[in-house]
Amino acid sequence: MSAPEPLKPTSLPDATNGWTSLRDPARSGIWRHRPALGLPVAIPEISLGESETPTVPLQRWGSARGIPRVVAKLEYVSPTGSFKDRGAAAVIAVLAGAGVDAIVEDSSGNAGAAMAAYAARAGLRAQIFVPESAPAAKRDQIAGYGAEVVAIAGTREDVATAAEHAAHAPDVAYASHARHPAFVEGTKTFGLEIAAALVDDPPLHIVLPVGNGGLLLGAFKAYRELAAAGFPASLPRLHAAQASACAPLSAAFAAGANAPATIQAQPTVAGGVAVGRPARGVEVLRAVRASGGTIVDVDDAAARLTRAELSRLEGLDLEYTSAVAFAATARLRALGEIGPDDRVLIAATGSGLKDAGV
Repeated sequence: MSAPEPLKPTSLPDATNGWTSLRDPARSGIWRHRPALGLPVAIPEISLGESETPTVPLQRWGSARGIPRVVAKLEYVSPTGSFKDRGAAAVIAVLAGAGVDAIVEDSSGNAGAAMAAYAARAGLRAQIFVPESAPAAKRDQIAGYGAEVVAIAGTREDVATAAEHAAHAPDVAYASHARHPAFVEGTKTFGLEIAAALVDDPPLHIVLPVGNGGLLLGAFKAYRELAAAGFPASLPRLHAAQASACAPLSAAFAAGANAPATIQAQPTVAGGVAVGRPARGVEVLRAVRASGGTIVDVDDAAARLTRAELSRLEGLDLEYTSAVAFAATARLRALGEIGPDDRVLIAATGSGLKDAGV
């Protein structure tokens, strides 16, 4: 596999004119943050109205878990049902601006759906490679956007290899959410929104499910660039949550290693984080440690239980991948990493409708 393209720092407008200097309300979706995005100027602003997702308190679930000051940012209300829309909007815009006619992507489901939808929006053909184990609901969603779905037997890495090979065809671009730097530039808007909306009561912790780590790296990039520009935005402790059946970053963090551990991945209901060899794993480990955060893993039983609790107690219907972050938050509280009065934000990354019947 090829190495991911490097992430480059973006110089934000300075804080002299306040938070309004980072937004353009006349634009739509992630492009409302156009002044803060390190993307080429002359590209089409492809959007389905993504971003600006709500943040809601979880009083009943939080109190039951000893975390009364916990909130969830509902990324699953995005147009295709996951946070991946933020990054897909940016990647597809960059590729469309470069004159690409077709894209190839590999995904367990959510990224494939996002890339297929935004490719359709931009008038591009899309071929999405998925594991044979990908939920039918996710495959059907991708196909519904007009993309060709190619199911591959084997590991998540086998799927990525097949997609990269297909991208060598003429006039086809590899729109990899794990490797294209524009994806992280798009997910950076997640962090920009949190910092601006919660400036009076900022989170001390942000907990996210992590496979390739695009959302965590986006949040890290946002806070680093905000601080450099003089905004009142202290970097929260970033905690990565993984499924125990596939936890190369959790194993590496526990061992004090600087690169993802070599593992033998097992099946898990949390397919969105079932990435045995995360392309930006070194960067994720570096970001978590720089923030003072941790990486933990939880088993499928905990994900199932937590998904049911959140549905019953809070009315949130999450996919299992997203439930992993909430189960990990409860574990971090039990371990003492999160204190009883700490302000905590959890990324509710994907809709439970995508895991119906699992």
